[in-house]
Amino acid sequence: MSFNTYTSTFTINEDGTSVYTINMSDVTTKCMQAVSIDPKGWIDNAIDNRTRISGEEIYKKELERHIEAGTMPTNPTKETLILAYQIPVEEDVDTSAP
Repeated sequence: MSFNTYTSTFTINEDGTSVYTINMSDVTTKCMQAVSIDPKGWIDNAIDNRTRISGEEIYKKELERHIEAGTMPTNPTKETLILAYQIPVEEDVDTSAP
């Protein structure tokens, strides 16, 4: 059994927001404290930076898509273009075949 144990849940709410909860063992907590004096701040920073990068990528794709198709919505904002983005559906690949 790993010494690094935690549980987490991720729930998407009806309004599109979400809740992420993480419960860390005493060992995992100690390890996070060794990484950062403020583990919550470290986690917040990781989420903020990753979603900022993803948001910029999505915004750019949506701008290019609308410009190429001539379908730019009236008064678009970063938020409206990001929320209108359709996340591609990944197909399961059968890796058991020879």
